[in-house]
Amino acid sequence: MKALKMFLLAITVSLLTGCWNRIEVNDIAIVTAIGLDLVEDDMIRLSLQVAIPTKLGPTGGSKGGKERSTFVISEKGATVSEAYRNLQMKLSRRVFFSQSRVLLIGEALARRGIATIIDFYARFHQPRMNSFIMFTKGYASEVIKNIPILESVSAEETKELAKLSVGVKVYVRDFLNMLLTDGFEPFAPEYKLTPLEVDTKDDIGKIQVINGAAVFKKDKLIGWMDDTETRGILWLRNEIEGGVISIKVPKNKGGGIISFDIIRSETKLLPILKDGQLKLKVKVTSEMIVTENYSKVVLLNQKNLEEIQKDIEKEIRTRIQLVVNSAQKEFQSDIFGFGQAVYRKYPKAWNTVYKKNWDQDFPKLEVKIHSKVYVRRIGLSK
Repeated sequence: MKALKMFLLAITVSLLTGCWNRIEVNDIAIVTAIGLDLVEDDMIRLSLQVAIPTKLGPTGGSKGGKERSTFVISEKGATVSEAYRNLQMKLSRRVFFSQSRVLLIGEALARRGIATIIDFYARFHQPRMNSFIMFTKGYASEVIKNIPILESVSAEETKELAKLSVGVKVYVRDFLNMLLTDGFEPFAPEYKLTPLEVDTKDDIGKIQVINGAAVFKKDKLIGWMDDTETRGILWLRNEIEGGVISIKVPKNKGGGIISFDIIRSETKLLPILKDGQLKLKVKVTSEMIVTENYSKVVLLNQKNLEEIQKDIEKEIRTRIQLVVNSAQKEFQSDIFGFGQAVYRKYPKAWNTVYKKNWDQDFPKLEVKIHSKVYVRRIGLSK
């Protein structure tokens, strides 16, 4: 019995020992953002935004008088792995990717193709697949040097912007899924710097924004969509989480503008295969509230309200049709997943007829957009 107690005690003590492979914080360089660019001689430049732990505070960057809480270091290589190893030789601490939540890729590298970048993320154990992936016109290395205003680290501002869903939001894992899914082409947000104040060319006070979208064919960037077209992507992807729609009132009805806030919206993609002809119906149902009525239209009048609802429905159809035309005619890239919708409803027809020719069929696909709007509240003011 005594021997058994001693044995159990020995086992218990062994379980209380520390981790054999622990990593101390003062031994690592914590990466907060990753930038990738294509440079001369077809080399990849890896730029890392690295935190300075002693300078980190709860809020505020160096513009508020504090010292910078991060620095940017970069190195080149034939691959991301090679650039990473070359960069590691510049640092006295081990590069630690696991805290990075932002992957920013420059336009030149994106146009060449980023399959190898996604492959690195999928294979190497440190970078997180739930990092936000974004693209920028120009060099990513220049953008990640931006000094934050409201946060200690600019990557934190980028992450919070993405979480607000003011534009498209794509994780690295989502991009990989789009690459691997038949009937679906990848897209991701466009990231850039813009002046703090509107209508100014001030290059000093710039802030980061997510505005627009990068459109891909397979793993290659083929073009950009502006903010208006990007909102259409959100409608079609059933990812609208809010926003404002303003309707201009005709002059013969007094003129003015009425603004509505989107409180709820649902989009359904409904493929229709009949007599060998494939069509797709987009059904959008939205609920809104009036946030501003700068017109003489009396919204308490049910007839007036119904007419305004029809005007909003027309506006939504116009916005969605704009981005559908752009994807079909300009880019010929199915970033909406229309092909996936066809596969889910008609798997046999997809596998035997449409899958192998979807690149040719998608631009010719007839898309009908149906919109229904309900204005739930008009406010207290008459």
